Amino acid sequence: MITFRLATPADTPDIARCLADLFSEVEHDLDAADIGDVFWEIESHDRHSTLLAVDSGGDIAGIITVAECISISAGGIYGVINELYVLPPWRSGGVGRLLVSQVVALAEERQWRRIEVTTPGDDFSRTLHFYEKEGFYRIGPRYCRRITS
Repeated sequence: MITFRLATPADTPDIARCLADLFSEVEHDLDAADIGDVFWEIESHDRHSTLLAVDSGGDIAGIITVAECISISAGGIYGVINELYVLPPWRSGGVGRLLVSQVVALAEERQWRRIEVTTPGDDFSRTLHFYEKEGFYRIGPRYCRRITS
């Protein structure tokens, strides 16, 4: 049985490992140490949430992070799923779908206008198909410019 809860500071090492595994799968360059260093800085903001899917033994089966944003084009306040990771033994068992449904409930509670999702790109067709099955649709490409200090 899977239950859901918000992440706590004690979860940081497990979350860092999960996200490092996710990032290695999508050819991203952060490792667990980098993630652990910034995770609670980000999580301490009231507009960022990390939800955990936890199995009956208390182990993490999956995680999802969501940030609240605001945009005129989105019609106001909306959420962005930045990371979704289901550990390999739990894949294809509905954990990802359940995590997304938790974010939908959060969006309804917070009266967001919509939810967007950051995807790894067209090379990850299974991931894109998953989101399409969950009711997401393509709204165009996003670009990034890093700001260094």
